[in-house]
Amino acid sequence: MIGRVAAKAVMLALAMGMAFFGVGLLGFALAEALKALFGPAGALGIAGGVLLLPPLFWALAQLLFAKPKPQKPAGLSAMLLGALAKELPWMAVVGAGVTGVAEMFFSRNKAKK
Repeated sequence: MIGRVAAKAVMLALAMGMAFFGVGLLGFALAEALKALFGPAGALGIAGGVLLLPPLFWALAQLLFAKPKPQKPAGLSAMLLGALAKELPWMAVVGAGVTGVAEMFFSRNKAKK
């Protein structure tokens, strides 16, 4: 088990290193190709922008267009207690307490087997 985890960790480190150096070499190649047109500083700036801007735009789009998390639907007990609370105001306080205790009981972490 530990051997498999270690092998996966080594493979992940290798993949990350390959991706890191691959992007670096692509940027270097792009900068070398643009040196004749824009000079060394301009070529490095354009190559950096080409490699940096797409992930930035993607992250910005993820933040701006993220779907809101769905709300938990109210259960049957909450609906019944709400109807009862309209008729008896003191029952609203008792019902809220009972509902809170029941939700804590049902949503607690259970031991894994």
